[in-house]
Amino acid sequence: MTDSTSSTSRPRILSGMRPTGKLHLGNYMGALYNWVKLQHDYECYFFIADYHALTTDYADPGQVKQNIFEVAVDFLSAGLDPAKCTVFVQSHVPQHAELHLLLSMITPVSWLERVPTYKDQQEQLREKDLATYGFLGYPLLQSADILLYQPRYVPVGQDQVSHIELTREVARRFNYFYSPKRVVPESQGGTGLTEPDPDKLLLPEPDVLLTPSPKLPGLDGRKMSKSYGNSILLSDQPGTVLQKMAGMSNGGQRPTQHDPGDPAICPVGDMHRLFSPQDVVDHISNGCRTAAIRCDECKVMAAGSINQHLQPILQRRVELERDPDAVWNALDLGAVRAAARAEQTMLAIRAVTGLSRDRSGVRVDSGLLPKDQPQIRDLSNFKDWWETAPAVLARNLRELWKKEILPSDRVLKPDAEGVWITRNNQRMYVAVATESGEGKTWTFSVKPKSYEMLVLLCWGEDLALRDFVVPQKLFLAQWVAAKKRAGKENIVFSVSREEGRFLLNLPEAAGIDITDTEANYTIIPSN
Repeated sequence: MTDSTSSTSRPRILSGMRPTGKLHLGNYMGALYNWVKLQHDYECYFFIADYHALTTDYADPGQVKQNIFEVAVDFLSAGLDPAKCTVFVQSHVPQHAELHLLLSMITPVSWLERVPTYKDQQEQLREKDLATYGFLGYPLLQSADILLYQPRYVPVGQDQVSHIELTREVARRFNYFYSPKRVVPESQGGTGLTEPDPDKLLLPEPDVLLTPSPKLPGLDGRKMSKSYGNSILLSDQPGTVLQKMAGMSNGGQRPTQHDPGDPAICPVGDMHRLFSPQDVVDHISNGCRTAAIRCDECKVMAAGSINQHLQPILQRRVELERDPDAVWNALDLGAVRAAARAEQTMLAIRAVTGLSRDRSGVRVDSGLLPKDQPQIRDLSNFKDWWETAPAVLARNLRELWKKEILPSDRVLKPDAEGVWITRNNQRMYVAVATESGEGKTWTFSVKPKSYEMLVLLCWGEDLALRDFVVPQKLFLAQWVAAKKRAGKENIVFSVSREEGRFLLNLPEAAGIDITDTEANYTIIPSN
């Protein structure tokens, strides 16, 4: 049930950043620079956390959308490639808010109150009223952001490792309540008690992926932050960088330019170590310790190294600012991808919390519902699946059918790909097809074996799914004849829609009306 890798077997990672405006070098070296490298080796989801921005700036949201755009431009300018990773806006994927709400039902308030940054930020932001439910719950929203995508890793620096522990605790508690259980006998080293099955966890606990987080000071020597007014932006022009670097602190060293200094404890030296080539680092190190170069010369060289690093980023930013639709289109594409992956998690979460959107598990008196009431499943949230490979699509739709459509009191035992065994030992094949370009037709290909029933999942161009549960008695003779003709090849047949009726068309046989078998799960034995 866990799924921390994609179909490409690349480990999945997830990270995000609040939209506080244009990014500075601290944001870049602390996270974004590493993300650009990670996208080549991992299945990456990177999001702009606009919900998180409102936890502290709810009273003044006027700049949120502009800030989203600025951060997105910086993401793409720095090298995040929408063809290699998924970049999206948090609020554009509603499952973030949905999972946050569900997790809030099980998370003790004391867990949130003990988060170190909760009281720290309240102290630092005294001018704002942060005695709100949203601010108290922001660490849990962060946990929902992560767990929604079932990542294997969350990339963080060493100083952020503790922030992921709450996420792991929340996942552990959720799995305790809702994940499938197992009993490990004491003879096998277990406790003999029921515990969540580690192979079937609904919300796997993510691990941290330690990434380099180099020391990058602000212009005044403190941590670089826009709130301190000591930052260099990724979007700063070369002249601006030079001007800012000219006023950078040297850490209180070298009262006169004749005095030697120590670049190891100088903020300008930190900049050189991050952005300058080694020969420049060696030159300023020797020159500083022997007072052979002045501080202003050292700062000019640091500015030059920074500008050389930022030059391709600035060039790409100019291109994107001329074509803002490209930025929004990248975010829209990312939201579709992210929502498709997030929905896979939520299907399972809704099922175990009693919130699934089908009628499974609910018993009603016969006759209360009209017999001709259609059972159409809206799969518009999964439109990203439409273009996937047939084998992947079949696997996805079968899994969705098993979790969300099949009544929960029907127990099936897997037998082979697409084949299940019912409680009374009948073989049932679940076949999947999408509506053809010509319309009103679904074409299936099934191994020429005997089946007591067929479940035909017909996904239409309107993104609605129809599920027909066809008993053997309707197709037995035609199927036997088709098996003989097929030999070792698959039986290819179709379902067509004609004047409001649905026909099963087996080779060289008249169409069989299967309309009344739609969602008719009464033929599958219950518990």
